[in-house]
Amino acid sequence: MLSKKIAIGLTGSFGSGKSTALKIFKEFGYQTYSADEQVNKLYEDERIQEEIKKIAPEVFSKKETGRCFLEKQKLREAVFSDLNKLKKIETLIHPIIKMQCISLIKSSNKKNIFEIPILVNSGIEKHFTKIITIESRKELRQERIIKRYKHKISVEDFLKIDQSQPTQAERESISNIIINNNGTISEFKKIITSLAN
Repeated sequence: MLSKKIAIGLTGSFGSGKSTALKIFKEFGYQTYSADEQVNKLYEDERIQEEIKKIAPEVFSKKETGRCFLEKQKLREAVFSDLNKLKKIETLIHPIIKMQCISLIKSSNKKNIFEIPILVNSGIEKHFTKIITIESRKELRQERIIKRYKHKISVEDFLKIDQSQPTQAERESISNIIINNNGTISEFKKIITSLAN
């Protein structure tokens, strides 16, 4: 078991406001880690791309130079139309995310907060001093996601992603603090600021 440090796990449903909360914690001097950002970096790694090609070769396109590149929209369509592919890619990516998080917790003496959408049963949750879950009504989350991605994510995509993630009950079962983000953005920011300060 790791020694107790200020290492907060931040989780929640898709479109609940995790990224906004993470930015506020950063303003208060927390070192932040976003699993989504790290996953996007991993998708640029040639070794990871080679493994993804074995699972879902159809998500790659060729540039004029002849070099293949991963199309994230195609990847999203592939994994949410075939849950077997989703599980295989999660098996490839999640251990790396887990290793990065635990390594940072061990090595850092700063205040840290980790935004991890799929924290339930990840094996990382036991290393946090506390876990915050942000929840929000599905229709609000859907509206936020469609607006944020400028319609690059359809309603159908949203529902598939939402269904693939842990349930609200599962997230809340591992949490110390539960925040309902169903009000205005200013109300939400006020709640997060009081926690971060």
